[in-house]
Amino acid sequence: MFRLSFALAALGALSACEGGEAADSGACDRDPPLSYDNFGRGFLEKQCTGCHSSLIRAEQRNDAPVGVDLNSYRDALLWAERIQARVLDPEVPTMPPGGGPSADELILLDEWLQCDLLPAAAAWREEGSP
Repeated sequence: MFRLSFALAALGALSACEGGEAADSGACDRDPPLSYDNFGRGFLEKQCTGCHSSLIRAEQRNDAPVGVDLNSYRDALLWAERIQARVLDPEVPTMPPGGGPSADELILLDEWLQCDLLPAAAAWREEGSP
């Protein structure tokens, strides 16, 4: 709770985007926009794939469920809503356990999710992907 609240207060609240459109006209105007290639892959590798990787045996995953993997863009699309809920929920941020991203990284994660990954995941599901 403190991590995200502090991040939002320290850097100014990032307005949520809906369907890739910013609720606040400047929220998704980064040039170039955050993407899996320029932000998401590195964030997930640093913060998540230590436990959430298909390359890690079940007994080495620190209780991360087998199959909940984040080592590809497809995986990020599949788990986008859970990433948002588990990392950014101001009431109960549960991932990564024991800390993790800085306040600045949380702001960037929220921007990437709202402005890129969540809209892409919704479109992907509409096209009939899992």
